[in-house]
Amino acid sequence: MALDHPLQIGAVCVRPGLLLAPMEDVSEHPFRLVCRQLGADMVYTEFVNAEGLLREDPDGPRRSSHKLDFTAAERPLGIQIYGASELSMEEATRIASEREPDLIDINCGCWVSNVALRGAGAGLLRDLP
Repeated sequence: MALDHPLQIGAVCVRPGLLLAPMEDVSEHPFRLVCRQLGADMVYTEFVNAEGLLREDPDGPRRSSHKLDFTAAERPLGIQIYGASELSMEEATRIASEREPDLIDINCGCWVSNVALRGAGAGLLRDLP
């Protein structure tokens, strides 16, 4: 069900409000394009592991940074960062912002054990002030 009114997320206004969620091994470039063609008003890249992005060797395989790649046809587009370290997420957000997505957010909801048990995703919510 689409919204009858626009969805405002920061400076991004999505009409009528159908978003493709950031899904690991699913929301890759071809899938995002198909979803846009089928009516998604906004799409996300796969969520990006902050620590993996920072460990990546610039001369080696692009295991994390390739998830930041997108084309103008996918806009508006969001990038979601996840990680257990505030400093690594801050640096990963800086790197992601260089790609100029329409939106960057932090994942605090992934409950998958290999994410949450390391203190990332929903695991971030264990130590709230």
